[in-house]
Amino acid sequence: MNFDGCFFDLDGTLCDTAPDILGCWRKTLERRGLDWGRFEREFQIGPPLEPTVREIFREETRQWCEELIAEFRAIYVSCGFPETRPYPGIPELLARLQAQGAELFVATNKLLQPSREILKRNGWSDLFRKVFAPDLIAGERHSKAELLSLAVREYGLRPSRCVMIGDTAGDVKAGKEAGLKTIGVLWGYGDRAALEAEQVMLLKRPEELLRK
Repeated sequence: MNFDGCFFDLDGTLCDTAPDILGCWRKTLERRGLDWGRFEREFQIGPPLEPTVREIFREETRQWCEELIAEFRAIYVSCGFPETRPYPGIPELLARLQAQGAELFVATNKLLQPSREILKRNGWSDLFRKVFAPDLIAGERHSKAELLSLAVREYGLRPSRCVMIGDTAGDVKAGKEAGLKTIGVLWGYGDRAALEAEQVMLLKRPEELLRK
């Protein structure tokens, strides 16, 4: 693994966050008397929440969807993430990369507070130089590609010497847009066919990254 900067997606790449995310969404919907089955069938973890929720509830207004998302986030942030776990092999991979001198970062569509709390819960707060999340800059919202470009400028990294690692085609596209190398992983929530269509290296297990 010969990169100066390694950027990891969080949901579906570093950690299996689905149990807590889905549990909190179910609680949110049940409070409003909404159909959980429909939501569960159509919801995908990883992409930004706003367009995802608006697509599921196409008949509702933008404001209604924003209010629903705000309710979910309030429940999720306070849940304590009891069922969120690192994927097997991830802690060992991160320790090895750090020992090799790589700069480690998180680039995620999850908001900053829950992202930092999950890292802290796993003892990773000092492992990653910084979390790049959509709400990193107060009053602004940034795409993952914009966050990656911001990160390489802030830390003086060369995009060609950095890699974006994620489980969805959106992660890969963001990395490409920012000029980074990209690697897809198959243990998360992304669609394999969509990743294959991006024509990137795909990993089945975390330890394979050390051989690339």
